[in-house]
Amino acid sequence: MFDGRQMDQLTVGERKLMVLLIWAYIGFYACCAADTWASELGALSSDWPVLITTLKPVPPGTNGGISKLGLLASFAGGAAIGLAADICLWIQYFSAYRSGVLPKIPYNMLGSLLGVLGSLIDSLLGATMQASYLVNKRVVWDVDAQELKKADDAKLVCGNDILSNNMVNFVASALTVTLAVSFFGIIF
Repeated sequence: MFDGRQMDQLTVGERKLMVLLIWAYIGFYACCAADTWASELGALSSDWPVLITTLKPVPPGTNGGISKLGLLASFAGGAAIGLAADICLWIQYFSAYRSGVLPKIPYNMLGSLLGVLGSLIDSLLGATMQASYLVNKRVVWDVDAQELKKADDAKLVCGNDILSNNMVNFVASALTVTLAVSFFGIIF
């Protein structure tokens, strides 16, 4: 710990708090990585994504669109964060894990679960709270009303103009951290 004490000198409450913060950390970064990987790698899918709320095909790049490749990528993104946590924590706290002072948790699996959940939350928020428009045969979002008025062929694909992309990412991350902390409370 930071105050010079060894792991076995910490109270059970202090160790629980430490593990809780690790779960929150993994939840946040798993959500962020999963959403990024799903967006970037899911766009490479040969199939059109489907809107998470209706399961009808939508143009690639539409907020709330999900694909099999995107879901697989979100699982891998969350797993990468969990695996990094596994490696770092085993290096730093190997003796505490070996002696049973800290619980042996497969953080790569936790990261995968939280990553997929976070990515799906982001997609749900994007499909409902963030407007996606089709302008000149391209999907656009985070555009202001003045720009849309200039475009003759602007068509709303899905969503409402309530949250920006950054706000959707923030809310999805916060909800994923809340889920991680809630799961921890249920399990421990």
